Amino acid sequence: MATTVRSLLNTLLLLLLHLGCFFCSSHQSHTKKRKISPISSPSHSPPPSKSHKTLSLSNLKRLLSLTKPPTINEEQHLQQQQQSIVPIPPKPIFQSDPLIKNLSFPSRLDIFPCNLCGEVFIKPHLLDHHVSTRHALSELSDSDSGMNIVRIIFQSGWRGRDMTPAVHRIFKIHNNPKTLARFEEYRDSIRSKAARAAAGGGGGRRNERCAADGNERLRFHCSTLICSLGEAAAGGVCGGQFCSTCGIVRGGFSPKMDGIATHSTSWGAHASLPADLEEEFGFLHVRRAMLVCRVVAGRVAPDPMMDDGSSDKEGGGGYDSVVGRSRAGLKEDEELFVFSPRAVLPCFVITYGVS
Repeated sequence: MATTVRSLLNTLLLLLLHLGCFFCSSHQSHTKKRKISPISSPSHSPPPSKSHKTLSLSNLKRLLSLTKPPTINEEQHLQQQQQSIVPIPPKPIFQSDPLIKNLSFPSRLDIFPCNLCGEVFIKPHLLDHHVSTRHALSELSDSDSGMNIVRIIFQSGWRGRDMTPAVHRIFKIHNNPKTLARFEEYRDSIRSKAARAAAGGGGGRRNERCAADGNERLRFHCSTLICSLGEAAAGGVCGGQFCSTCGIVRGGFSPKMDGIATHSTSWGAHASLPADLEEEFGFLHVRRAMLVCRVVAGRVAPDPMMDDGSSDKEGGGGYDSVVGRSRAGLKEDEELFVFSPRAVLPCFVITYGVS
């Protein structure tokens, strides 16, 4: 009997305990869900400490989220940048553009190769200087027909002389295009001037030759040589200021106040230099070299000492050259003076000795 009463009491206690827990939880949830009306006084409402904390944290997060820009995917960002960029067409570069002149490396249009050795230059005047110094000469061999012709012409002027020339070497001069163009332009100017004079009814028979070929003649000019011509390089000339022959081969004849003297015979050109030239300048190893030249004489004025008055009858005045007796005193030699360096074109160089 006592055990049954004890079990009943235990069950009652458990029921009361469960009921108490239920009422406590419903009261707490009711206080949490209860809304605070603005009319109610603050003294009756409990202090909302926990809700203030949650509100402050949410406000901070909201403020921080406003300062930080919205994150966009990288691919979308790149696509937007590519769409916003407007492509600028490239500026066409013409040959006259000054930017081409400032390039550190030359373009293919600014390259000037040498056709003989393949060396490349970036300026045309450098190529001209290279050709005039490195490839100005080519030696003729015994098998060349031109060598025999030049030798015969050279030796024909020494007939009847006590001295006999011994030809050592014969070189052909390869004039650069500018030098050749200057010579041809001068010859054409002489021809056109003679043609105008003939059309006006003046000039005579001498003017007919000028209108045909500018009164071109084959002449000799003797010069000095102090280098081993053609041996410094393959067909090259030296740059010495005292080597007259190499200077003429490089840049042609220099203008002179008394004219450039050329002779009709090789002996007359040889005798125009002092006989003791080699002995006097032996310390420089000076030798003689004979230049065979093409000369545009044009209208030739006779020497005043030889003038018989026939020049005035044929339209005197306006002469291009002067002819006279050789200063060496040779009757068969004729010395011609031209006053324009463009009128003389050197073609061959002969190195020789006299015995």
